[in-house]
Amino acid sequence: MHDDGARWLPKFLADSGYRHAMYTHQWTEVLIWRDTERWLGRGPDRDSALEDALTQMFPSAAARQLFDRFRDGLQEPARPQAAPPSAAVSPEVIPTAPPAAPEQPELPRSPIVGRIQLPTYPAAAVAEARETLEEILKDIQDMRPDFALMSPRYQKVYMLAWISRARSFDEQFQGEHKITVLVRRIAHELTNLSKTLWPGSVQALQMNAVPACVVTELGLKTLHAPKTWAEAHEFVQNHRERAMTSEVPVDDYGWADRPRKAPPGQPRALLREAQRAVEAIAGNVTDPPPRHLTTPPEELPNEQLDALVKHAQALRDIRRFIAAEDPETWGAVMGRLRWLAGRLGERLPQLRRWLDPEFIPPPERAKTGPSADQVRQQQAAVRAERDALVAADSFDDEALLAFLGRAFDAHNTPEVASLVQPIRPRIDALRPDLFEDRRMRRRLTGLQDVIKRGELGVLPSDSDSDLEEETDDVDDPGAHLVAQVRPKVEGKRVLFVSNREDPDLKSKLEESLGLDITWCDGNARKVQAQCESISRHSYDYVLIATGFQAHNIDGILARAARASAIPYVRVFKGRPLAVARALARTLGVASAA
Repeated sequence: MHDDGARWLPKFLADSGYRHAMYTHQWTEVLIWRDTERWLGRGPDRDSALEDALTQMFPSAAARQLFDRFRDGLQEPARPQAAPPSAAVSPEVIPTAPPAAPEQPELPRSPIVGRIQLPTYPAAAVAEARETLEEILKDIQDMRPDFALMSPRYQKVYMLAWISRARSFDEQFQGEHKITVLVRRIAHELTNLSKTLWPGSVQALQMNAVPACVVTELGLKTLHAPKTWAEAHEFVQNHRERAMTSEVPVDDYGWADRPRKAPPGQPRALLREAQRAVEAIAGNVTDPPPRHLTTPPEELPNEQLDALVKHAQALRDIRRFIAAEDPETWGAVMGRLRWLAGRLGERLPQLRRWLDPEFIPPPERAKTGPSADQVRQQQAAVRAERDALVAADSFDDEALLAFLGRAFDAHNTPEVASLVQPIRPRIDALRPDLFEDRRMRRRLTGLQDVIKRGELGVLPSDSDSDLEEETDDVDDPGAHLVAQVRPKVEGKRVLFVSNREDPDLKSKLEESLGLDITWCDGNARKVQAQCESISRHSYDYVLIATGFQAHNIDGILARAARASAIPYVRVFKGRPLAVARALARTLGVASAA
């Protein structure tokens, strides 16, 4: 762009209601905006950056021609140079009439004068983009339990994939308000998740983020940094596996934990104890972290800090077992511990060590919580207390509340629902506000809902406890959830989409849930053929392992399933527990939470 144009452009934009800002480092960037419009130009200098932004604002040849003609009309005409003085001056001055000004041709009126016309897009393309953004929001919601169980690095990679894909649509459909609103909803949802799970700063969620930031976020190097959000999304997809590669073997969620037997004590009780300890220092884990700690980090007593380390150890132990019950609370407590570790600095290196996903817990260490025998004794004592209440002629609410507190410590909610059947009228009449602890109020509300729905659990016997202590199957922690889901899906025809063949997983899913599975390896041609089968209602469910699959395949299958009113279920990497949990959510089956 010429100097005249460079001086003229800001005034024209200001007259049209636009604002602009410039940033210069090793290159120059110009951001031009008005309402929901955003135009970003880059170049080695100011003129080049303005020219780049202008090219985006007026992409067609016709629009640019009108712009150039209008711009030329605004430039000042060149002033005539004064005639040099003559050597001989005539003493007589003859007045002459001033020459008539030449008639200026009327400039054509440009449609861009005073108002920039927003580009129009095909309605079908906008509708498809909105549908895809809605699917991203649905994917985020469906992934919350698995997302909470991931290591911080895995969480960040998934966040980058979601937000870069969303912003690529905002970039493609500039000025389309409904697209922009959906993209902002996705950014807001991910920002709230990052505040709860605390994977670390995610620059791509910031309003002024640029596509190239995904490279540093992934911890990678490249000679060709993405210049658009579409390129950024492609970069994340192509380098996702490399970004999640660890120096030590890790599981599907990015943790280097060895398979373990069930920890001594109830996982829910251990999680609740850790949550209480963390919230006493750093506030409610389901809310954003506080700006300031009630007690400054340097004033926290050593006993309280040592307890945090023990709770972190217990949380690592119970992760696999809490996955079927309350994974989101587990992730929130771990996230708040990560936030606390940052505030404590060098004061508590042991806490940072146990929060490091690549740290392998030692095979032998001091046990936390009660032993299996103690748990069985605790459950027996609760049953005896229940029997005593039933036998009593009358008992007050205070005694009932104390009994429920001990019952919740020894059993999960469906088991407590079975336990209190003989005194159900009294349970139904209890008001949650009688509990001082808000967590106990939530547990009582959940118990009353489970009783109303009739979803009673099976109380464990001594022989069941012995069997659980001996087994070491990775999928056993979700056995109770599988038992709840199987009667509702047994014999159903299921399309399972992954990125590769896995006969062992197929066999395990068919055996545990009683499904009739047709496997699809995610090949584009095979997916298209399966979409035709979906339209013919050949399946009762469509399951997709989104942890392995590209987003475009996910979108194609989601639209096909929705058009045929077939449940579409995202199952992360398709492990039996993740599948059971996703189906339970789809079917409205209550878990043991």
